[in-house]
Amino acid sequence: MRSIRRRLLLSLSLVWTVIWIAIALIAWNRSGHEVGELMDAQLAQTAHFLRQITLAGDLPSIAGAPQTLSPIGHPYESMISFQLWREGVLIGSFGAAPLEPLARQSGFSDQTLGSTQWRVFGFPTGRSDEVIYVAQNDGIRRELIEYLTLHALQPILWSLPLTVFLIWLAITDGLLPLSRLARAIGHRSAEQLAPIDARRVPGEIRPLIHALNGLMARLEQALDAERHFAADASHELRTPFAIIRTHAQIAQRSRDPEERSEALGKLIRGVDRATHLIAQLLILSRLQSRAHETEHATCSLVQTAKQAVADKQGTARAKSIELACKIPEGEPGLVGVSPGALSILVGNLLDNAIKYTPVGGRVAVTVSVRREQVLLRMEDSGRGIPAEDRTRVFDRFYRPPGQTEPGAGLGLAIVRRICELHGVGIELLDAEDGQGLLVEVVFCKPAADSVPHPGRDRSHQITEQ
Repeated sequence: MRSIRRRLLLSLSLVWTVIWIAIALIAWNRSGHEVGELMDAQLAQTAHFLRQITLAGDLPSIAGAPQTLSPIGHPYESMISFQLWREGVLIGSFGAAPLEPLARQSGFSDQTLGSTQWRVFGFPTGRSDEVIYVAQNDGIRRELIEYLTLHALQPILWSLPLTVFLIWLAITDGLLPLSRLARAIGHRSAEQLAPIDARRVPGEIRPLIHALNGLMARLEQALDAERHFAADASHELRTPFAIIRTHAQIAQRSRDPEERSEALGKLIRGVDRATHLIAQLLILSRLQSRAHETEHATCSLVQTAKQAVADKQGTARAKSIELACKIPEGEPGLVGVSPGALSILVGNLLDNAIKYTPVGGRVAVTVSVRREQVLLRMEDSGRGIPAEDRTRVFDRFYRPPGQTEPGAGLGLAIVRRICELHGVGIELLDAEDGQGLLVEVVFCKPAADSVPHPGRDRSHQITEQ
């Protein structure tokens, strides 16, 4: 399980360690440079001093007298050496200088004699073929560089535990708003979906607060819709089942065959209406649960309209209604709606048109294709819907006053829900001849990459049971 606190602590500690190492390298480099400059200056100064002594003294008298270290001197005396060479002959030496020349050139140079690294300064005295060599063991320089560097970095190194502790305190303090937010959300009940106050939280957390508030608003909207749906459904189902029970009791008590047959017929019609109502409720419930799903399926509106008209021909003939279908030739009329949802949309609109068209009337279904749109027009010769009711008829279980045809008021609610899910426009208008209702549904053409290929999976479609 990942922890922001642990991750920040490790990251900042790593950054601090990298910075400390960088500082150590810089300190080592600067210390080496300064120590080298100082030691080289001392070598040059010592060589100049020895030259003055050489020019003033009778050095040939000490040519064969080896010089030893003083017992009261410093241990570093053995790391500093001098040589005086004249015409290729060692005239005098001091310290740990070997018998061979410390260098073969004038000026500064780095020499390796045996297993020892030396820093040598060769300085001609001015006499014929006479050179003074002043050498220093490189170990002195390394030791001094290490000493200066470590003593400079020790305070930073000792502060590591304190630094880690202070970083941990800072991270804990910085994460307090998240802890408070977690406690505030954890103490809420399932019914408490009020927005969280984002005014007193850091700016980095505000996008999270806004996202949570949006989620809770959608949840509250969904819960309200479910509560209203459950209440309306229970109310609407109570009436048809009460009627079914009444007709069943009449058929059970009746001794007259005709009365019993009539009651049984009404019972069957009541069961059919209840079955249709339950099927529509299930469809609406499934559509409601897909509030934030986006389907990329496509379907041919032309084929769907032709199939819907063919399926309803029998119902239309029973009422002597002329059912016409006008579709473009050679044009599939593809729309970005899943096949199941499109069949329900066209079928419900056609059902309503036939249901509310009087005997001998006319219903016309037209599909036309424009540049970026596909248009479905469904016109009937019924009495239409008053303008003031054209918005409310899309509400669930709403039926305009004076409506005598059987129904639960769910057909247009289902149509509107499908339109909302797929971004489809729908409008109720007066018929072109002024008598009846015209329904216009405007679909956007799908993008080229969403056009289905043969064999493509078309699962998760909504079908009417």
